[in-house]
Amino acid sequence: MAPGLPQDPSWPRTGGWPSPDPDGPADLALIGVPTSRTSLSPSNAHETPAAVRDALQRYSSHIVGSALPDDRGDESGIVLDEALRIVDAGDCVDPDTEDGELAAASAIAALAARTELVVALGGDNALTVPAALGIAGSDLPQAGLITFDAHHDLRDGRSNGSPVRRLIEAGLDPRRIVQVGIADFANSRAYRRRAKELGVTVIHRDELHDRPMPDVIAEALDIAGAGGGPVHVDLDVDVCDRSVAPGCPASIPGGLQAHEIRRAARLLAADPRVRGIDIAEVDAAADAPDGRTVRLAALLVLEAAAGLARRLGR
Repeated sequence: MAPGLPQDPSWPRTGGWPSPDPDGPADLALIGVPTSRTSLSPSNAHETPAAVRDALQRYSSHIVGSALPDDRGDESGIVLDEALRIVDAGDCVDPDTEDGELAAASAIAALAARTELVVALGGDNALTVPAALGIAGSDLPQAGLITFDAHHDLRDGRSNGSPVRRLIEAGLDPRRIVQVGIADFANSRAYRRRAKELGVTVIHRDELHDRPMPDVIAEALDIAGAGGGPVHVDLDVDVCDRSVAPGCPASIPGGLQAHEIRRAARLLAADPRVRGIDIAEVDAAADAPDGRTVRLAALLVLEAAAGLARRLGR
């Protein structure tokens, strides 16, 4: 339990989930993928998984509202820790190295084989490569990818700016990639052209001012899920406005608000085609004194769990 937090048996806190039982059932698995060494900006994002786990203890697992199944009449809501079996697989080791990346993908694949949803905690955006590869497995040619990101991530080389390009080179069909939240003044003409030539679908940040989030999510899922394979979602928190994500080195003013990305996480996790979600680009060491970015990342974990509870009718 985080020091200084009040103890109330009638207000249980979330987090502190057990390690996976190799033979036991689970609905959602959490795993840390602490990448940071290839970041284009100096980053201590490898510290973030531990910080998010601490931040989870600030919240309860009680939910009401849109996470509830349509036919549920109990107005008292549900408790995620009772509705779902959630496990924490700890952190991958050295995921910035080639061997570590392969081991991370293997660990995520093993979790995906026995759960409905795997949530990977970054780490910078380099974690999206092992996370998506682990979720897709042998179905990579049929798999899809949805990114919530201000950037295309199609750079050359190996960095947090290249995961989408690397996944395409590994066999992911770019026609089943949807990038939501791409922003002006955050990319280049060269990479915009690359995205267009590859057939990547781009939903610009400006479109989100006028389109309902459920419509955007439905379009993204139809495109990413067209191959019939699993869909992985990259929630790059630097898609958010800098006021709510100061702990993301590349966040800019004018990005998504916290409630927008939270709603997106819940809607996406509610769809059975989504088998993996990663939460990327939060540098806990660069956060505001009130920890708002890390706390938002922790809420994204809980929103994903709430969406899964709705998916399973719990």
